[in-house]
Amino acid sequence: MMAFVTLIANLFGISIFRLVAYAAIVVAVTTGALAIRHHYVALGYSKALVEVSKQNDVTKAAADEVGAKADKCAEGINGYWDVITQGCKLEDAK
Repeated sequence: MMAFVTLIANLFGISIFRLVAYAAIVVAVTTGALAIRHHYVALGYSKALVEVSKQNDVTKAAADEVGAKADKCAEGINGYWDVITQGCKLEDAK
């Protein structure tokens, strides 16, 4: 391993210590950039989960509202809920 480091240092014409310092700087910058990237990816993921949760709440509320209307329609003696028109139909009104 030391021979490889010496070969690379001689190839660039620098000392071994300077090569190790450059390698450490590159590793530190790369690690920092990956940490920042991970932070923003996690932030975006959590924001997306919040938005989906809000959409689910709105959808559930709309479904509950339609379900209540359908239940109210079914309570009538001769009515049924028409799914296409989202309205209550009476059996005698064809």
